[in-house]
Amino acid sequence: MGTAEGITRGFYEDIKEAAAHIVDVLSGILKVNTIFVATNDGVTNVILEAFNRTEELVVKGSALPFTDSYCSLVLRDNGSVLTIPDTCEHPMTRSMGVTSGLGNRFFVGVPIMRRSGETFGTICLMDDPGYVISETDMKTLKAMAVFLGYVVDLESTLHVQELKLSDSEQMQEQLQAEKERAESEAMTKTQMLKLMSHEIRNPLNGILGLTDLIRTPDMPEEQSEYVNMIETSGNILLSLLNNMMNFNINEAGKTVIHDDPFDLVGTIENTVYLYAGIATGKNIELGLNLELNVSQVFVGDEVKIGQLLAHVIQYALDSTREGSVLITAVVNGEELEETGTLLLKVKYTGQMLSDKKTQTFNSQDENLNIQKLIGSNLGLAVSQNLAILMHGRIQVSSVKENETEFNISLPLRRYWELPQLASVQQRLKGKKVLLAKDPDILQGVSSLMRRWEMDVHMTSGLTVAHDWIKEGFMPDVAVVDMGLLEGGAVDFVHELKQRLQNLPVIVLVPYGMHIELHEAEAFDAVLTKPVRQADLLNALSITLP
Repeated sequence: MGTAEGITRGFYEDIKEAAAHIVDVLSGILKVNTIFVATNDGVTNVILEAFNRTEELVVKGSALPFTDSYCSLVLRDNGSVLTIPDTCEHPMTRSMGVTSGLGNRFFVGVPIMRRSGETFGTICLMDDPGYVISETDMKTLKAMAVFLGYVVDLESTLHVQELKLSDSEQMQEQLQAEKERAESEAMTKTQMLKLMSHEIRNPLNGILGLTDLIRTPDMPEEQSEYVNMIETSGNILLSLLNNMMNFNINEAGKTVIHDDPFDLVGTIENTVYLYAGIATGKNIELGLNLELNVSQVFVGDEVKIGQLLAHVIQYALDSTREGSVLITAVVNGEELEETGTLLLKVKYTGQMLSDKKTQTFNSQDENLNIQKLIGSNLGLAVSQNLAILMHGRIQVSSVKENETEFNISLPLRRYWELPQLASVQQRLKGKKVLLAKDPDILQGVSSLMRRWEMDVHMTSGLTVAHDWIKEGFMPDVAVVDMGLLEGGAVDFVHELKQRLQNLPVIVLVPYGMHIELHEAEAFDAVLTKPVRQADLLNALSITLP
């Protein structure tokens, strides 16, 4: 007799254990002689579990051809319940071989159905002819059949999951082995680069140091030019070494991105200002126009953002022979939203070094080839890695025939607004400004003051400015671009002071321009271009009553 004694865990290891438990439960409820669970594959009928009370009619583990079993009769008509009061008299069973072996019997068969509609097997009862099964017992039998169907589905699902888990574990082992091999190779490469960097950097620093010692005030011009060439070449090589190390660190995944509150406007301005001298030396106009508020604080990696932007600006300056480089920035998204997207643009007068008109590099581009995009510029490769690490991207495209633009997008989180700066901007609202400057790419000053809701009157002609004052225009402050009003800026300021004695004047000076002391006395504040927002805000705050 098959029972499920000892099963107390509340769950089943497999369908066999569940069938044993079901048969054991039914044997305590039903007074029938024989209860069995059979499974079939359409060819063979196998007794999975059996219970015999007094007379042994069915043996656990026995098998019959499917068509020779009573179970085949249960399953042939779409799996309906089959009840036969007398197998020797019933037309479906009286001629079957199993009937002659078992003799005249009462038989009930209930199909075990899977959720998909497929049949798994049957739960069957057998007794002497004349046995009467109650409606309650029949409902119990059907419920047990449904339960076994769920167990079969669950076992099948678990089996599939075990196979997937086994495959996954094998794949993980392979990936782990590949990871360890890649890490070993990366470590070897890193150590090699460190060694090369150290061995090259030491003699290079010696060369750069000697160039300062060689250079003397009375050195012939030709020799001085040679020394400058040595120094320039050494600095280029030193920059290349630094970029190699940065690129290798990023590729090895050792770069850590920090999320700390920082001044976004100051970060961009300071980075751009580093290249003001280079731009002046190449006679390239370096413009900065930020649609950002200096009082707003963001959360991100200040150093990495500055480094990323610096490499792009350097590339733009290297690619520009004459013309301009303009850096603009804006943060998309509503001011009340916690997150936004920083959009940095670097547009320069020059063509891409790549033969492709448009290229995009980001974390989703698996076929990325930096060489196709920027030749052998390692700085842009570092910027690309940093953008990916900060979940951003860089795009570059030809705007016009001789203009190229980099578009950098980085997600940032807004932190808070500095109340002291916000209060200063509030105090500037409605103040009248006379802005004397030529219209050029550097529109940062005029746009800034308009953003602070100041009343800006801008002109590049001195006559127009004088006419405005004659007509009754009384500015609260004058902002004069000294570099663009060729030689006439000082006289213009003196005339303004004579007409409006208490008028404060702020002068904008190109990077590297020298102002004589007697000239500076006429100005209330001097700001170097590109103008920093904080410097302009501070100058306006101090000079305005």
